Amino acid sequence: MNNTSHSALRLSSALALAIALLLPGTAKASVVNLGQAGQFTLLAMGGGIDDSGPLGPQSNPYSVDGPVGVVTAGQKFQASGSVSYNGAIFLHSGVTFNSSAQGVPQPTMSAAIDSMLQQAKQDAFAASAFALSLSPNQTFGTINSNTSIKENSVGNYVFNITDINFSGAKNLTLSAPAGSTYVLNISNGIVLTSGSILVAGGLSAADVLINYTGTADVRFSGGGNTSQVYGTILAPNATVGLHPGLVVGSVIADAITMSSGANVVPVPEVAPSSVIFGFLGLIVAVSSRRALAGRVRAVATRDSRK
Repeated sequence: MNNTSHSALRLSSALALAIALLLPGTAKASVVNLGQAGQFTLLAMGGGIDDSGPLGPQSNPYSVDGPVGVVTAGQKFQASGSVSYNGAIFLHSGVTFNSSAQGVPQPTMSAAIDSMLQQAKQDAFAASAFALSLSPNQTFGTINSNTSIKENSVGNYVFNITDINFSGAKNLTLSAPAGSTYVLNISNGIVLTSGSILVAGGLSAADVLINYTGTADVRFSGGGNTSQVYGTILAPNATVGLHPGLVVGSVIADAITMSSGANVVPVPEVAPSSVIFGFLGLIVAVSSRRALAGRVRAVATRDSRK
């Protein structure tokens, strides 16, 4: 390799590192380490992203606020209508970009970006598996009526749920004092037509991770974004379809489709960074961290509950 090639490689690597360090931490949800995937507002890991607009009612003023990524070559990023994105769009060098929306920026693509996106995908799958390994505080079957899961003490809580199937504007309300976190491990399905997953008490969207391990599409519908989720949706094996819907947090999925005014808006910056790594019963080995823009590989064990 000649000096020019070496220089180009160094520049590409430096660019990737700079981008990683500058990415905002958009998905600070829960106690599970999302790694590089946690830096994205939208991340499609196996398929593409298709947003047909228009600008939705909860835009602030953006349809999607924060970084967007498509990991896999041969897929597409498509946007049309009056949608508006605020943040960089990172695409694998083999992804097709097709946007007629004036509010969508041009993508960033390079070999270094390919590597960063692949790391994000690996981190997302690892986070999903880790969340599933946590011992649940409580187990539910199908939730299809108005339900509240309330905890009165500060803590870090895990709930295993078979599926959520809402229509007629039913809600699942998650409530706990400030400083608490919730992990919902959902195995079979999430259907909101319309319905919502809301937070109350001191809990914020930054404290909630919805780890969906099924393969059936996650389905939102309901005019005016009446179907809403407050938290990070992690669905590595499924398509998340907002037709329309509102997510206050982020969507990390196999593929993502949006239409009819869907919005994904960021979580308010209220959670300390320690929330990502701290868990009642998790001891993080600080010496093993590699804190490069979310690429943190923490070795953790869980103590028995008091």
